[in-house]
Amino acid sequence: MEQIISAIKNINREDTIMATASGLTAVFLLVDIPVWAVFIGWTWYLSIGADVRAIKEGTITCILGGILALSSVVCIDLLQPCLPWLLPNMIGVFPNILLLILSFKIPGIQPLVGFNAFSCIFAGYYLNAFPVHTNYWLNIVLAFLYINGGNIIGLFEGYIVQKICRLAGYPPKK
Repeated sequence: MEQIISAIKNINREDTIMATASGLTAVFLLVDIPVWAVFIGWTWYLSIGADVRAIKEGTITCILGGILALSSVVCIDLLQPCLPWLLPNMIGVFPNILLLILSFKIPGIQPLVGFNAFSCIFAGYYLNAFPVHTNYWLNIVLAFLYINGGNIIGLFEGYIVQKICRLAGYPPKK
């Protein structure tokens, strides 16, 4: 309890800026961008370097993870009518995760972002975390744009909030 009281007593401008930016992130709901995807992207920014390189590498890895996840989704959806139980999932996920893992050997590809982007798309697609339409292929594209788009927006939001904190007199968190 003492630690909580101490934390509350030590609230500073940086804490307030970050909390305000977090609240303002709800604006993305107006255009159906999943806010959780934005927060995940923001976390990537902080976790993989909190600099411009993090945005570049995070974006590239996010796109890669998203494409591989959607490849799994399509494979699973195609195989489900003709294969029993978990086989479509196993067949759909294995080659794409293997490709994702192999991509981590490429400089600049970030494993945390890759696995998270894959998971965000995979879960977000089946949870309909995007504007769903009757056209299957349009849903594939929209899932990518809205979910991975939210992740990438989060990378930029992390950068912008960091810049605002610097303007307010605080060094970047490393």
